[in-house]
Amino acid sequence: MRLGLAVLLACSSAFAAEEAKFSGGDGLSCENAVVPIVEEPATMVQAERRWLEKTYGGGALVRQVLGESADGKRRFDLILWRKPDGQTVDVCFDVTTVFEDTIRQIEQEEHGYPHSPAR
Repeated sequence: MRLGLAVLLACSSAFAAEEAKFSGGDGLSCENAVVPIVEEPATMVQAERRWLEKTYGGGALVRQVLGESADGKRRFDLILWRKPDGQTVDVCFDVTTVFEDTIRQIEQEEHGYPHSPAR
């Protein structure tokens, strides 16, 4: 029974590490942003960190800021990452698709949609 549980836990850990996928570019500019493909917004931060650690061979988060494109249609996670050699790199993740529903709700509230009934 213990062996079965250990195998199950090992498999679930391996599956969790593999579930995040990425598209886009190298993230060195927002025009060439890395695009995390995740199901839940809660897993996005972990996916970004795994991408950074894999790409740069480890390192540490220095700063993380949420930004948007000039036209307000794209959302970016802007990360300053310290590589193991001590140098820092700015990396841009396009997180628009992860937060689509939240962004849509905010825009509707800002523009008064859906219209509230007259009282």
